[in-house]
Amino acid sequence: MTMTTSLKSCALFLSLGLATMIPVNAAQAAQPGPYIGIGAGSAHDDILNEDESAFKFYGGVNLTPHIGLELGYVDLGSYVNGVLTQDGISYELIGYIPVSGNIDLYGRAGFFDWEVATAFASNTGTDTTFGVGIQAQLAHHLSLRGEYQSFLDVDGGDVDLYTASLNLHF
Repeated sequence: MTMTTSLKSCALFLSLGLATMIPVNAAQAAQPGPYIGIGAGSAHDDILNEDESAFKFYGGVNLTPHIGLELGYVDLGSYVNGVLTQDGISYELIGYIPVSGNIDLYGRAGFFDWEVATAFASNTGTDTTFGVGIQAQLAHHLSLRGEYQSFLDVDGGDVDLYTASLNLHF
């Protein structure tokens, strides 16, 4: 494990630990109904062996307290001094496991329609994605997520994404 990966993991788990200390009036983290969210973090491309800033916007619906569907735009960063960009649309199924009244662990799996582009050419494809995370309900309509997600075979290589996200529930 590299020093950068260790620092990212430490920061992610520290922020999640702090989120668990926020009191909530017995709300369940995975509330049934629609939500939107925004996340930011760091992506690592295993072929280029580079880390870059990344972000995502998404919307979803929790069908039950244990199952949800999510659609999102994911920007996996600009690599090789900004010459190469990676982004796409994710389609995912999410499964939640309640840990306490306001904390859920979750797993996700789905597909990622990606594009890798330079100024001269681009390549597209659809491959799988999966991830795990923890979600804390901060208030009735607001939750915080910490997450690891892997995008497999994006233009021949895997990209790992570490994010912290904020969700607004309706």
